[in-house]
Amino acid sequence: MVSKNSNYKIALYIRVSSEEQAENPEGSIKSQEQRLREAIHYKNRNGAYGEIVDVYIDAGISAKNMNRPKLQELLLDIKMKRVNLIMMTELSRLSRNMRDFIQIWDILKENNCSFMSLREDFDTTNSAGEMLLLSIMNFNQFERRQTSERVKANLLARSKRGLYNGGAVPLGYKSNPERPGYLDIDDETEFTVKIAFQKYLELQTLSHTAKWLNDNGYKPNVAREGGGSKMRVGHFTVDNLWHLLKNKMYMGVKTYFVKDEEFETKAVWDSIIDELTFRKVNDQLVKNKSKLKVIKENKYPYILSGVCFCMTCGDFMSGKSATGRNGKVPYYEHSWATKRDSCLTKKTFKCSPHRVQAKIIEPLVWSEFQKLLSSEEFMKELLSKVKEKFQDDDESKERDRLKAKSYGLNSQLEALAERIAILPKELSPIPLFNQMEKIQKAKEEVDKKLFVLKDVNLDERLVNLTTIKKFIDYSKFLLNENPDFNIRRKVLQKFVRRVEIGENSVKIYWNVDKVFYLNELTIKSNTEKSLADASDPLFKLKKNLRHFGSNSFTNGARNWT
Repeated sequence: MVSKNSNYKIALYIRVSSEEQAENPEGSIKSQEQRLREAIHYKNRNGAYGEIVDVYIDAGISAKNMNRPKLQELLLDIKMKRVNLIMMTELSRLSRNMRDFIQIWDILKENNCSFMSLREDFDTTNSAGEMLLLSIMNFNQFERRQTSERVKANLLARSKRGLYNGGAVPLGYKSNPERPGYLDIDDETEFTVKIAFQKYLELQTLSHTAKWLNDNGYKPNVAREGGGSKMRVGHFTVDNLWHLLKNKMYMGVKTYFVKDEEFETKAVWDSIIDELTFRKVNDQLVKNKSKLKVIKENKYPYILSGVCFCMTCGDFMSGKSATGRNGKVPYYEHSWATKRDSCLTKKTFKCSPHRVQAKIIEPLVWSEFQKLLSSEEFMKELLSKVKEKFQDDDESKERDRLKAKSYGLNSQLEALAERIAILPKELSPIPLFNQMEKIQKAKEEVDKKLFVLKDVNLDERLVNLTTIKKFIDYSKFLLNENPDFNIRRKVLQKFVRRVEIGENSVKIYWNVDKVFYLNELTIKSNTEKSLADASDPLFKLKKNLRHFGSNSFTNGARNWT
């Protein structure tokens, strides 16, 4: 830890858990900051104690986990040595979870960063202080878990009484503001639900039913009452129709779970669908699901499956096929867009091309791959271009880009926090918390890249010509011994990280990370040694292939075109 009175670079960490506290301009946030600034001012009177680098405020966010934007920003700044002392008014502002606190504590120790809590007044430079600190953390965690248990017990009791515990209100219902936990039937959308059940019994397939509903003007509202992680797409798809038909709330039943076991009770709201109709529909859904599909032989080998993307929107393009005049035609297309629009007569595809034939894109990529395998000049040119690109990159611009992206994700988190603030107390904020968790994970990835950026050393990260030639020789041996398409795909995707398809161009992103190739060659060497005495000559090859295809790309690798 940093020695005392050593002119600290100080970070103030402030947190409040309720929206009421966060919205009060003269409330807890301002009081915490004032107390911390006064403490620093007092200490600076007795010497050069330190100066405030930044103030990190997580407003309206619980300390139950580390999914807090400003906390993550603070931890990143600690790792980047911008901060060597964090101060807070009390320990519970930082964390109420023992496991999380130990993780934070380890980060502090690894980066020679101290911390101070005004309330507890810890001295963490000795073992007694550390023991006391961890003991207090145990009590804080105990308090939070007790609160969580009380909330869960209350939600369970409400569920047993058939009350609605919040979240997105299903299509066909609306919340009753005068009676929390009760739902009223929405006259505007009730008939849409009824016709969906009736039409499914008539047509007996999800896709045909969804298409009929869309063509005849029966569409779900885009907005969700009560929240939800995302808005509705505005029309019926196979997925959202399936969820609607499976929802027992429509027959007036409340479901809840106790230790992963599902229970049912009569709900306090009126049913839209009678039990007989609901059971018939769900019996048909089960029958359709259990139908055995014919296994087709000679399935087309999509060698770019998993690495093919749209250059415009970044969406994944999966391998599909259709039957034309000349037989089966394999192609790659936007998987999510196709699924989303599959039940619409008028499609809404935006990207061009929406699909590309496999016979066009695959030979193009494979021919470039063959150049890599056969031409040393191609390898040299590729590595030379990477070096030029790296040298031409303005590191500050890249850092600014990542900071802007991090700021944008922060803005999304704050917007969700604002939505939680105006959410009625009887509605569950869990869907919003789940969305915040996804955005927070994305922000953590950006922050990791931002942290690594300043330490990138091209010579340490870029594979050298000798190493990649060894790997290429090994790959050519595998392809010669066994030309099976599965082997071809695995070998190709060891070198190619990503293929982006545009309207008039194709980008191939090659893997040039030295650590990846060294790891793969080590696996090969170890496998050969362990199988040296195998009697079957093909046994060694099969084992090598299994290991060769199981290793994933190194996470730190940059994308080079």
